[in-house]
Amino acid sequence: MESKKIELTRDQFLRMLKLVYLGRWMINSHRDEPDKSMEDIEQFVFSAAAGFGYDDLVEFDQSYKKYFPSADLEETMDTIIQEYDDYTFWDELAWRMAERDFTQKFDHAQVLCMTSEEIFREKNALADKYFEEFSGNGIDKLSLSK
Repeated sequence: MESKKIELTRDQFLRMLKLVYLGRWMINSHRDEPDKSMEDIEQFVFSAAAGFGYDDLVEFDQSYKKYFPSADLEETMDTIIQEYDDYTFWDELAWRMAERDFTQKFDHAQVLCMTSEEIFREKNALADKYFEEFSGNGIDKLSLSK
């Protein structure tokens, strides 16, 4: 395979380091068997960190012969991941509940007679009610019924 060189400023490298960390986390964090190609590219980028003056963000473990993010990098990335998780939790919950309510409100025949714009408008109105509720009350009023 032909290789290419990329020139990066120190700031650009830091942004790439963070993107690689987050990308590998997004792809592998939920898997039992991680995608090794993602770990390989992370190792490649981590190996260049010291050359850009970021040896405080990446550490090499001699016993594993691998680079690992430092506690500082993990703390910074964890904040970003938590913000993302919080946003996606509420977004997914509202849209899934809106989808459920939509299918309870309209039968298949009614949906077939609706335009895609009408479907979107109905689902959006249902989701907006959940967004408003969750933004004001979080999970305080959320419960399961049987």
